[in-house]
Amino acid sequence: MLLLGVAAAALAFSSAPAGTTTSAGALAPRTVCRGQAATAAPPAVQLRAMRCLINWARRHGGRSSLRANAELDRSAAIRASDINRCRSFSHTPCGQPFITVFEVVGYIVGTASVGENLAWGQGRLGSARTAMAGWLASPEHRQILFGADWRDLGLARVRARSLFGRSNVTVWVAQFGHRVALPALP
Repeated sequence: MLLLGVAAAALAFSSAPAGTTTSAGALAPRTVCRGQAATAAPPAVQLRAMRCLINWARRHGGRSSLRANAELDRSAAIRASDINRCRSFSHTPCGQPFITVFEVVGYIVGTASVGENLAWGQGRLGSARTAMAGWLASPEHRQILFGADWRDLGLARVRARSLFGRSNVTVWVAQFGHRVALPALP
């Protein structure tokens, strides 16, 4: 049996709640975003495909594309690693507060909003395409994906031989952010 799981969380330190859009037509065609269904492709190809899927959906939902952010990539990698290490599919694995990974990498400086979508899939359900389809099918995940205020995107993917009592599991972490740096003191 193959399984897929998804979870969403957002924490705003400022700004209005994220907007939403429908999922109709938001999943990129298979001919776009090379590697989107290829679970055996190198991790870099799969991550590039996920970034493409997210930005394609946002553009087709009337939102701006998000720029890659190294700090959010690092915080997403920490979250994915913690999910694997603690065997906890959660925005708070190992008992850590949600915001910790964003603080550790230095993303939370000044005023900031952050959000996070998680997905896991077994076997072929661990593809970027399947994770994205799951997010698009969920109102909570769509709200985060299509947040009007987001500017930055961080991604991570971890593969585990065994996780959550299943074999061949892929975990996806997508983190969204917007920050406004504090003005310099005179």
